[in-house]
Amino acid sequence: MRRSAVQLVVGALAVGLALTGCESTRNAGGTDDKPAQQDIIIDHAGKAPTPAPEVPGAKKGGQILWLEDGEFQHFDPQQMYYSDSLDAGTQVMFRMLTTFVEDPNGGPLRLVGDLATNTGVSSDGDKTWTYTLRDGIKFEDGSPITSKDIAYGVARSFSRYGDQGMQYIQNALDPKREYKGPYEGNLKVPGVSTPNDHTIVFTFAQPHAEFPYLAAYPTVAPVPQAKDSKDKYEDEWVASGPYKRQVQKKDQYMILERNPYWDAKTDPARHQYVDTIKFDWSVNRASQTQRLMVSRGEDQTAVMTASVAQQDIATVAGDSNLKGRTMEAATPFTNFVYINTQRVTDLDVRKALNYAFDRDSYVKALGGLKVARPATTILAQTVPGYKDYDVYQAGPTGDIAKAKKLVEGKKVGKLGYCFPNTVNGQKNAVVVQAAFQRDNVFDVAMVPVESKEYSNVVGASNTTCDLIANGWAADFPDGSSTLQVLFDGTSIRPTGNQNLSYLNVPALNDEFAKLALMGDRAQAAPLYGALDEKIMREYAPVVPTHYVRAYQLNGTKVGGAFMSPLYAQVNLTGIFVQ
Repeated sequence: MRRSAVQLVVGALAVGLALTGCESTRNAGGTDDKPAQQDIIIDHAGKAPTPAPEVPGAKKGGQILWLEDGEFQHFDPQQMYYSDSLDAGTQVMFRMLTTFVEDPNGGPLRLVGDLATNTGVSSDGDKTWTYTLRDGIKFEDGSPITSKDIAYGVARSFSRYGDQGMQYIQNALDPKREYKGPYEGNLKVPGVSTPNDHTIVFTFAQPHAEFPYLAAYPTVAPVPQAKDSKDKYEDEWVASGPYKRQVQKKDQYMILERNPYWDAKTDPARHQYVDTIKFDWSVNRASQTQRLMVSRGEDQTAVMTASVAQQDIATVAGDSNLKGRTMEAATPFTNFVYINTQRVTDLDVRKALNYAFDRDSYVKALGGLKVARPATTILAQTVPGYKDYDVYQAGPTGDIAKAKKLVEGKKVGKLGYCFPNTVNGQKNAVVVQAAFQRDNVFDVAMVPVESKEYSNVVGASNTTCDLIANGWAADFPDGSSTLQVLFDGTSIRPTGNQNLSYLNVPALNDEFAKLALMGDRAQAAPLYGALDEKIMREYAPVVPTHYVRAYQLNGTKVGGAFMSPLYAQVNLTGIFVQ
C-alpha cells in the first residue's frame, strides 16, 4: 500500500496493508516494546452479525471534519492505492466482496463477508473462489448491486482506469496482461464468471489462498456500467457504502452525506451515525496540530491525518488534557531510500549507502520516537514472519569508514535523490543528503518532485532518479505483499511500478513464485523473514530508514474514534459526535 507524498515526508501516517499490533510505547526504563504481529480471524462460515454491533454511547447527528494536507490521489475505486483514500474508500464510500472489521480494543482483526455472505468458498485447491451476494444491497440511486457490477469493476481495473490501483487480482487472473479492459467491447474478464446476479466466480491457473484478503479492496468495488463516465468517474463515483458524495470541490473539500439506500442489515462492519463527513484538503501538519490542540468550533469534531507536529510533540505528551485525546500506535509502514539498481548497478555502492545512513538524525528530524523508530529491515514489525536483523550493523549514526572503504577507487558519480517537494520533504531531504555526503563519500543532488506527480515520476521504469524516498506497508497480512510487490522483477512495467529499486533477479523472482504457491501461509511466514534478510545482504536494493508511528489528536467531541491498524488513520466505521 502506498503512502501519499505528504504523509510520506512527515513520517506520521501511512500507504499497504500489514497488521499492526497494540500500541508500542517507550517505558520508564527506556526500552521499546516491539509491536506484536496481530492475529486475524477469517469468517469462512459467514457468521458475522448484521447489522454491526452498536458502538457504546453512539448517537446520530452532526458532522465529522477530516483534516488533510492535499486531496486523495484518486476517488475512482479501482484507482485507489493510498492509505488515506483506502481508509475512507473502504469504510464509508464503497463496499467490496469482503471487508476487515477492526477492534478498537486491539483484539484480533476479522475478515468477513461484505457484499458477499462470507469470505468465499474455495475449490480446486484454492484455484477457484465462489462468492454469493447478500440480498438487499444497493447503490446510492437505489438500483440493486449485482455480480455483474462487481465483474465490471474488475474489468475496468485492467484499463488505464485501474493502472494506479492494486494489481494483484489482475496479475493472478491474466498473468500475461493481454486483457485491456471493457472499453473495446470485451466485457469478459479472464477467469471471472457470473452464473447469476447473486453469484460471482473467480478461477485462477494457480492456487491463491490469499484471495479473500484481495477481495477486501476496491479492485472489486461494484461499478454500474451505465454510470461509468471514465475520466469523470473520479468526480462522479457511485457509492455503495453508507455515505455518498454531496459536493466535491477539487483541491478544496468534499462533503459526504448519508446514502439512503445503504442498509445496515446487510453490513457487518459499518455504521451511519453522523449526518455528514467533511474532508478539508487545505490543512498542513502544523495547522492540524494547533487546531486540534485548541479544539474550538467545528474543530471539536475534527480528526487529524498527520501526526502531531514535531515542535508540539512534547507539549501534547506533557498535557494531561491533550493526552486523553491522543491516538498513538505502531503502524504497518516502513520507509526507505530506494536505490535504483538499474542506475546504481554496483552492489558495493548500494551497501555503502546502507553503511552511510544516519538514522538517528533522520528520526530526530521527523519528530523523534513518538512518530518514528529506526528501521533495519524491509518487513514492518507487524507483518507475519517479521525477522529482527541488522545486516550492516552501522549503529545509530552510520559507519562512514566502512562506507568509504567500499567505494574506494570507484567512480560513483553524482546521485540524484528524488523526494516530494513539500516543506517537510525538503527538510528531511537535507538530512538524507548530509548523511550520504559526510567525508565526501557520496555526492548527492537534490531532485524535488511535485507531490501530485511523485508516483508518476518515481514509478516510471525509465526514471532518472538514482535514490527515491518512499514507504510501504503490506496490502494484506502476508510477507508476499511486501517483498514480492517491491522486488519481483517480473512485475516491472513502463509506468505505475511499486518496485522502485527496479530490482530484477531471475533467481529471486523464482523464489517469490515458489513461496506464493504455498497453501499454508503460516508456514510460509518465517520463510519471508529469512528472504527479507537475504535481499538486504545479497542485493541491498533499499536503505530502510524508519518504522512509522502515528501520534494524532481528535477533537473534544469526537466519539467512537480509534486508530485503524490497517491504514494508520482514524477508523471511520463507528465514528460519532458526542
